[in-house]
Formats: sequence, C-alpha cells, structure tokens
Amino acid sequence: MQQYSDKSGNNDNVPQKWYSHFLNHSCSPKTFTMRIAIIADIHGNFIACEAVMRDIRSQAPDLIVAAGDLALRGPHPAESMDLVFSECRHVLIGNTDAYLADRYIRGAYQEQSHWKTELLQWTRERLGPERLKKIAELPFSLSLSPYPGQSVFICHANPKNLEDSLEPTLNESSLRHYLEGIRARVIVFGHLHFPYRRRVGSSLLIDVGSTGLQRDGDWRASYGLVTFTPTSRKVQIRRVKYPVRQATQALTGRSVPGARMLAQKLLEARYQKHPDFLQAARRFLGIAPNRLQEPHRAFQSFPAKPPSQEPQNANPPPACPHPLKRP
Repeated sequence: MQQYSDKSGNNDNVPQKWYSHFLNHSCSPKTFTMRIAIIADIHGNFIACEAVMRDIRSQAPDLIVAAGDLALRGPHPAESMDLVFSECRHVLIGNTDAYLADRYIRGAYQEQSHWKTELLQWTRERLGPERLKKIAELPFSLSLSPYPGQSVFICHANPKNLEDSLEPTLNESSLRHYLEGIRARVIVFGHLHFPYRRRVGSSLLIDVGSTGLQRDGDWRASYGLVTFTPTSRKVQIRRVKYPVRQATQALTGRSVPGARMLAQKLLEARYQKHPDFLQAARRFLGIAPNRLQEPHRAFQSFPAKPPSQEPQNANPPPACPHPLKRP
C-alpha cells in the first residue's frame, strides 16, 4: 500500500508498521456471532466519547476498535485518549494523531501565525510525552477474519493514506483506486465525519461517522457496529445523544485556542456541500432523491458571548432527526 509523507515530504522515513498492520482473529467454533464496535474521530470530545462508550457497553460487542483522530480539536485531549485506550482493544492512527506525534503536518497546522498551530501546541502540552509516544506507535490499519469468507478491513481515512476522504459523491472508478489490493468483504473507515454505507463490487464500504465532531447535519455522536456470523454480516450505524452544549462550553471554559470556531463547527455539524453528500448517501440506501429531506438544525449559531463556566446540571438538547434513516 502507498505510504504517506512525514513532515519533510519524504515517504521513505515512514515506518512500515504504520501502514501495514494485519492481525488474524478467529472465533471459536462454538461462537455463532462476533460483534465489532468501531469508533472514529473523537477529537478530544470526552463528553461525547463517554456517552458513546456507555451505549457500546449496552450492546456488548466482542471488541472495540478506534479508527484514529483521538485528541486534536477538543477540550479534553488527555481524558479522551485515556478513555479510548482503556476501552478499545485496537487503536489506529489518524491524520491529526500523526500531526500531534510530529510525523508530518498538513494544512494550517504548519502555519506559524494560524490558530491551529497554537491549538496543536496546546494539545501536545496536555497530552505529555508519554501519550505522544504512544500515539506515534499506533498502526495504520487492522484486518480481522472472524470466519472464513467473512473479513473486515479497518483504517482511518482510506486504505492508502491518512488524508484523502472517501466522499459519498466519488465515482466508482476513483473509489476502486483506493481499494486496490484490499480483499475484505467489509471496509470500515472514518475521517469524513459523515456516516454512510455503499457497496463497491463485492465489498461493503462503511463510514462510521464521528464520535466527537459530526458533519452530516445531525450533532449526535455516531459509531458503527458490525455483527458477523459464519454465513452473514449485519451493519448498524448507531447515533448517541450527549450534552453538546457542555462540550462547547468546555472549549471556551478551558481556553482552547480557536474555541469559538470549534464550537461553531460542533453546533453546525455540516459541510457546505452537505446537500450533495446527503443525496448521494441516501441514494446508496435506495431512497429516491425526490424524497430527500433536510434535517432540522438542532441549534442556532454559537452565541456572541458564550458562557465561561459549564452549568452544573445541563440537560441534553433535543434530538435532531437522523438524515440517513429511511422515511
């Protein structure tokens, strides 16, 4: 598989273990199902991550996998990372994890005068050297084979690198380029923060969305749950409510660099090209485009002067309709 670049742009320095980490797992013949929960893109949102972990425990999966982007962009990077490592059997690296570990840096995070550079340093200071070392050693991908003919490949963004998003609007030819050499029946990823399912050839692609920073018009956290039997598999994208106002207030209360911008993104929960993504994602579910419905906004814009302290008894905000659910 293609390597990704370190901060110098030289691919040769990237460790082999970063982009080829395959493990074979087998279920006991007496076990009829294997359930795998996959979370991704926590981004230091400990409040959302806690809520997701509670929901995962209620589903009692056999193992939990975290598909990267653990800490950067949220108010509780250390707490989020510690929770992930305590609950997940496998943890994979994401692009923002690579930035934190100083393996390579992209975009505004390498501009000295940009608030994202300050955010990067702020997050590193709160993680400390031991956690940063642990992040640097995370593998790129994971391959599991619960049963013969039932396999799953898990990575952060795509099977080739940590940066390119597998958007639902991509044509099949472009998708097949990223899937070259992957023979798994199920391919699971995150990075886009927009959950959807799509079949390409004999493979089922699953974007599990984001635990901490959703962008599909629904502010609720999301994760994936895949159930394997010897002859079948079932995929579920679960949505979890959490007190998102507490998360935005934690950004300002803890003086996170870029807090107002980050809080606004958390509340908006969508891209500018959201309608195109939504229409493509619903089409893959067999829903006619003329039945497309925009989800309601859960909140107005972030207030001009956000409160500096978190309320003692904050109630979860009202639920926003799931944009990918069949009407």
